Amino acid sequence: MDKELEVAWAAGLFEGEGCITHNISNGKSYRKITMNMTDKDVMQKFVDIIGYGNLNGPYYYNGDRAHCKPRWQWEIGRKGEILRVLKLLLPYFGKRRAEKATEAINHLQ
Repeated sequence: MDKELEVAWAAGLFEGEGCITHNISNGKSYRKITMNMTDKDVMQKFVDIIGYGNLNGPYYYNGDRAHCKPRWQWEIGRKGEILRVLKLLLPYFGKRRAEKATEAINHLQ
């Protein structure tokens, strides 16, 4: 698969499953981007395309291994990495996610 198509695929996955957060704690502002899902192979493909962050898990909701599928998590919180990833994915986002990404980019620059 060519690189542009891979990035478009990753953007679509992030748009559906990812999260851009902004928290304030002790007067400091923190941003991070995360994604969680139960399909490890899909998550690993995303991480390989993006090139930042690690795939962590498996995690189980409420520790219930008997009744819950394992969940895999990817996140990054470093300013430079967030900027690079959001700028990479931004052209492929829909309106709402593009506005959220642009807001995060403007805040971090």
